[in-house]
Amino acid sequence: MDEMKQLAMKLMQCKSFKERQERLSESLDYLSFNYPDLYTVWFREMKRRELDSNDPNKITKWLDNPSSKSFVKLHEALLLVKNNNIMAKEEYVNNLRRMLNQTIENGTNIEVAAKICHLIEKSTSLAIIYENLKHLIHQVNQLKKSERHMQRETSTENFWTNQFKLPQIDPFQGFNIQPAQQHMNSPVWPNLLQPTNLKSVSGLPHFSMECYGYNHLEMIAKTNRSNILGDSRSLINLTILDQEMDGAVAKWLHYLKLHKYQWFFNSLSYLEIEFIDEDNIDDFIAKVNKNSITKGAQKKICISTKKLRDRPQKLNDLLLALDLEVTPSELCEYMSYMRDILHFPIPNKNCVVGDQLQQDIVLVMEKLLNQLLEKLGMVRSLVAQSLLGMSINKYLECILLIIGNQTFMKQQIDKSLLFSETLKYKVHRMPRNFN
Repeated sequence: MDEMKQLAMKLMQCKSFKERQERLSESLDYLSFNYPDLYTVWFREMKRRELDSNDPNKITKWLDNPSSKSFVKLHEALLLVKNNNIMAKEEYVNNLRRMLNQTIENGTNIEVAAKICHLIEKSTSLAIIYENLKHLIHQVNQLKKSERHMQRETSTENFWTNQFKLPQIDPFQGFNIQPAQQHMNSPVWPNLLQPTNLKSVSGLPHFSMECYGYNHLEMIAKTNRSNILGDSRSLINLTILDQEMDGAVAKWLHYLKLHKYQWFFNSLSYLEIEFIDEDNIDDFIAKVNKNSITKGAQKKICISTKKLRDRPQKLNDLLLALDLEVTPSELCEYMSYMRDILHFPIPNKNCVVGDQLQQDIVLVMEKLLNQLLEKLGMVRSLVAQSLLGMSINKYLECILLIIGNQTFMKQQIDKSLLFSETLKYKVHRMPRNFN
């Protein structure tokens, strides 16, 4: 235990994430070689906790048992739940809302609640959860700062002082919360997908992309445009900087893990990027005349630009296919394609005339919804790890990507939100099994 504390302290003293990763990797190599039995136990325990964290039904058991340290369990679950497990995240939000409300009402477990709130505020992957709970998080933070509540703290005060020190007594004794299953009338699917500014902005709604961890890219893109571009640039020499597509392309390149080649794409127009292939990529690199691109990266770029080029035809093919009978396996495959292709940049009004691509995407989403509702009507209970359960998670991810994209019109955003609410209402009304 002392060695683990020392390791934790050493890791926290690392100045950079890379340094911390290297030191952790060395420690794990040492542990696996010198203490293989201990390493195996540790590895299996972490896998078990990851599985538990992605099964929101577990939270009911934690809440039923006060000695289970439900706040600590929830804290860990938020760290380990997978980003694409939207059904699990929504269950956690529902339970977290109740837990924070009880902390605010009773003044109990403030230190631990504040720690969870801090985690949610600082984690970009939890930004959507923060948007839905920020008013409660603010109240918990105020409670923590208020001196009149400090005397009501128990031994939980020392729990987070040293994250690696196990308390001798249970700091959560008496933390009585009604389990989620007893609140059958409360919505299991809260409005997690609602953009935060539909009411405040007229015309085109802009949903913050902070939930995807790329919020800094928009700021960089705007800075680049203001510092580099002039108003007298000839139309024939337009680049994605001129077309205000550099932010969208940057997100795409991060998704592809090709962001180190942003310099290459910034010197091209959207149309040029769309038509890059194996035959002409060397010419485009020569045109930029700045740095080189590895052969492996060139191949990946050409594969990705082909997907970009083929997207309109692929969507048309999907529209026809979804009018026919679709198997669960095919449906899951279609969902995977939509989730992938929505990470690709969608041209704005500076690149193309009209919004045909956006219209096709929304129409495909409507047909996918009909297929999901049909499949849900044929099963007695929804199993999260089934093809149908995975398809639902992917569908909700697609909705997030649509409402987070500035090129979609307000009516398209509203229609997509209606799709998600319809699906969640159907899921809420049927038995679910997250195992």
